[in-house]
Amino acid sequence: MRRALIALVVAAAVAIAGVAAYVYAYEGSLNVAVRDASGAWSHVYVTFTQVWVHEAGKSEDVGWHNLTVAQSSIDLASLVNVSELLASARVGPGKYTEIRLVVIAATGQLLDGTNVVFSVPSGDVKAVTPFEIRSGATTRLTVDVDLTRSIVMNGSGWTFTPVIGQITAA
Repeated sequence: MRRALIALVVAAAVAIAGVAAYVYAYEGSLNVAVRDASGAWSHVYVTFTQVWVHEAGKSEDVGWHNLTVAQSSIDLASLVNVSELLASARVGPGKYTEIRLVVIAATGQLLDGTNVVFSVPSGDVKAVTPFEIRSGATTRLTVDVDLTRSIVMNGSGWTFTPVIGQITAA
């Protein structure tokens, strides 16, 4: 009886390890990084809450994959000619067509040291950018948030509405 139980436990462990290895080898990794090419601000801290990608061939209601946000607040003004990891996930291989970033807050500092709290009227930004995830490989999307076009001064103060300048896949 004891040998049968041990054999059953070993068989279950082998089966679980096999399934885990298959899933790990089958899925690909997706890393999303952000950067900004503008040097007009000392600091612009943007708080991201969600990053989504949409699988090709799926309806608008399904096919969205929610990535794990690595760090929610990133100083985009400090990312001139470099990028920083925003989110990552393991997703199934195939073609993807869109990326969506959700921003809930932003603050900044002008070059003269003045601190600014931005209103964020619409923090969702979607971009149609086809890219492919391959089994067992890592794809890195670098999203350039264009601060020059995202930040607007109007009669009621400063507004931050995220505008994507360019997305590159590697």
